[in-house]
Amino acid sequence: MFGRYDEVLRVPAFRKAELISLLARIPQYGFGVTLTLHVVQTLGMSYTAAGVVAAVYTVAAAIAAPWRGRLLDRLGLRRTLLPSLIIVPLVWGVAPFLPYWLLIIACGVGGLFSLPLFSLIRQIVVAASPPGARRTALSLDSVLVEINFMIGPLLAILAVTSFGTRRTLVALTVLSSLGGAALAWVNPPLIPPRESGDEAEPGPAPRRREWLSPAVLGVYGAVLSAGIILSGTDVSLVAALRGFERTDLLGLVITVWCAGSAIGGLVYGAMHRSIPSPLLLTGLAALTLPVALAGTIPAVFVIMAVAGLFCAPLISATVDEVSGRVPESVRGEAMGWHGSALTAGSSLGPPIVGLVLDTYGWRAGFVATGSIGLVVAAIVVVVTARRRLA
Repeated sequence: MFGRYDEVLRVPAFRKAELISLLARIPQYGFGVTLTLHVVQTLGMSYTAAGVVAAVYTVAAAIAAPWRGRLLDRLGLRRTLLPSLIIVPLVWGVAPFLPYWLLIIACGVGGLFSLPLFSLIRQIVVAASPPGARRTALSLDSVLVEINFMIGPLLAILAVTSFGTRRTLVALTVLSSLGGAALAWVNPPLIPPRESGDEAEPGPAPRRREWLSPAVLGVYGAVLSAGIILSGTDVSLVAALRGFERTDLLGLVITVWCAGSAIGGLVYGAMHRSIPSPLLLTGLAALTLPVALAGTIPAVFVIMAVAGLFCAPLISATVDEVSGRVPESVRGEAMGWHGSALTAGSSLGPPIVGLVLDTYGWRAGFVATGSIGLVVAAIVVVVTARRRLA
């Protein structure tokens, strides 16, 4: 069943991109928690103040993602990464030593020029995928992302404990920039190589309204909802474990959740048929709801592990669907909008679910996140079905 992964791993461009991306992705996934600790511990501010800093950085990165993706389409990898490789180290070489209000400005600039790893790596993976194995390659990439997500924050916290937040922020920036520089040096292709004898040249990039179809918008809606569910579940887990008076188990629960996602991604990539993203979104949402009924900590662990089975498959399926529905000449911008939708959902989840938690308690938080996913999945199915019948 898992022999399909051997075909993907035989591709040198895929192996190189994933190995190099480890150097860039792991520091990036540890950056958020380090920035929060910097504001709260080093600067002595509140968690609200830390949330503002994180929001500014996240919004700036979400705004920049489609623009950076469009540059990937038009200018290529090296010319697109060059501004980031210059500006980001300069900004974060100074930002950790700035007072709070100047740090907010630095976060905005740093977010705008952050490395576009999401759209970049996924484009490389799609381009390097053997014929008929794109979904397998994207699933394997999603599994590696889950592993990076588990490692990055852990290493960052260990570094903060040993060296403080300022040195850690600088070190994470340097490591991530080195990973980006290595990608620029290797310069893997962003579109699949053409078959020998195929002299057809790709046409000019179509206008956005020509490729931004209802089907593509439906995928972006599913991605937005996925971001709300994942970030809303994070917040709800904190509230749930506080309710059980076992906040010390938060990291372990999230690790189990990520492990379930990695397993689901491996199984999905090994399958011979794809599953539409609305069905995967429905599964993620429906299996998040039962956490509200959990009466014990072990029940929370089990339900979160099962719900996690749909996380990586959903993300890889949406990337696969967008890649298959847009021309190669605009794939970078399309992936940028995909990343922006996921980031926007991740930003909307905590305040929406937080309001529910404050009003009705932690069980209602899981009900809210699951219900949002089910509603959006139903809307996507109805819209796309009407479009096919039109």
